[in-house]
Amino acid sequence: MKKIILVLAALIVMLPLTSFAKAIISDDELSELTAQQGVTISFSGLSISNVALAVQSWGDSDGFTLYTNSGWVGAAIAMTGDVVALSGAMTIDVGSSGTLSAVRIGLPSVSIGSSTFQVDQIVKLSTAKTLSGTQTLGTAYMSGLTATVTGALTITAH
Repeated sequence: MKKIILVLAALIVMLPLTSFAKAIISDDELSELTAQQGVTISFSGLSISNVALAVQSWGDSDGFTLYTNSGWVGAAIAMTGDVVALSGAMTIDVGSSGTLSAVRIGLPSVSIGSSTFQVDQIVKLSTAKTLSGTQTLGTAYMSGLTATVTGALTITAH
């Protein structure tokens, strides 16, 4: 055992001291370095589509003159196409201005609606908020809803 310890001690002493040396770099070399930490969350083809909303109605519990019972108007709604789509990367970083620290969340590309997004509605009158036992007034249609959300969210304490 003593021999093993002596051999290890000799090896450590024999290592050249330059193997522990650190190289000095110039200010020019240092200015080209960028340190980066943070989190990146990648979204690829994530979408929410064909959202179903069975009924949306509005009512009055006491009616009006000659029509004193509750009444409801609303629509049975069907949506098709992409409602929300996410792509690209979301980044999360923390930094400080020297006096205030902050969390910055860089948003991915968020698209609301699309060229395929459509809403079909059957507009109805009813005595029930579920629009059962209805009288159909007609139909309503909507398409072409598009919106794009971009930018970043910065969170600080106050």
